[in-house]
Amino acid sequence: MVPLLMTPGPTEVPERIRTALAHPIVHHRTPEFTEILDDCGSRLKKVFKTDNTVYTMSGSGTTAMCAALENTVSKGDKVLSIVFGKFSERFRDIALSIGADLETLQFDWGQAPDIEKIEEALDDDVKAVTMVHNETSTGVRADVEAVGKLVKDTNALFICDTISSMAGDNVETDNWNIDLCIAGSQKCFSMPPGIGFLSVSDKAWPVIESKKQNYLTDLNKYRSKYPQTPFTSPISLIFGLQEALSIIEEEGLDKRVQRHRENAEFTRTAVKELGLELYPASEDICSATLTSIRSDRAEEILSALKEKGILVAGAQAPENGKMFRIGHMGSIGRPEIERTLEALKEVLEV
Repeated sequence: MVPLLMTPGPTEVPERIRTALAHPIVHHRTPEFTEILDDCGSRLKKVFKTDNTVYTMSGSGTTAMCAALENTVSKGDKVLSIVFGKFSERFRDIALSIGADLETLQFDWGQAPDIEKIEEALDDDVKAVTMVHNETSTGVRADVEAVGKLVKDTNALFICDTISSMAGDNVETDNWNIDLCIAGSQKCFSMPPGIGFLSVSDKAWPVIESKKQNYLTDLNKYRSKYPQTPFTSPISLIFGLQEALSIIEEEGLDKRVQRHRENAEFTRTAVKELGLELYPASEDICSATLTSIRSDRAEEILSALKEKGILVAGAQAPENGKMFRIGHMGSIGRPEIERTLEALKEVLEV
């Protein structure tokens, strides 16, 4: 039996997208495929709420994270890394691998970043600020808009990971002053893993043009080839992406965001009624696309739900065995959530 994927990525892939993925392979340099890439690019801008180009890159969201930093940060550049979970730690680690002069602003897991502390740390020497919008490891949503306002009038670039929120929660790339906005295919887009998305602001381009680039992630190459890609596109995934964007447009982005928020509230209410404790410190910072739950029985719950044909996610270190996470993103709707919560109730009653 194939389990129901109630993880915070990868997620269930709808039949329409699976059918599109099965499209016969075409040559990626034909005018016909270039037209498909151009169509996807123009529609991605609407999802990102940006006037900037959104580039598609072969690889996971982490590929786009690497591209964002490798194109804008050189050895010795000061980077302010806002860390409050495993994936914001990943930003920190990428910056370290480049040789950045790193300042880590660390917040406890389950807490949202403190805007006042970020403002205090943001000095004139900072070249880039990294932040995650929706920290998948903790289920905490950060106030990206407030940080964007702080960074806007500085020389620093604001680099934001929206991998588990884009197309599921409200993300306003331009209005929030995000210079490099990152997303991925395998979460709220309801696609398989394999595409990273990256939008680039006008403010970022002079910095990118002045840097010595990594060959594979050189954004100058992506800009010069757009709407084509400098290297072979993930052809089948692009066909799937085109269908995924059609599904998003048919539902309407605002309605899609509202559905995610209502499903998140429904899940949180049900979880609390079962006597469980939410992991985030308060509900106003809870994610709209996943719910994180504290429990010393986490491993037992994971195993029992799997036996019932439902796969939820465990915790990232250092919270292994102390927390589990239910994804309700992308095509996941109320029937799948209710099935999961009913199974969870049965497990807890044993």
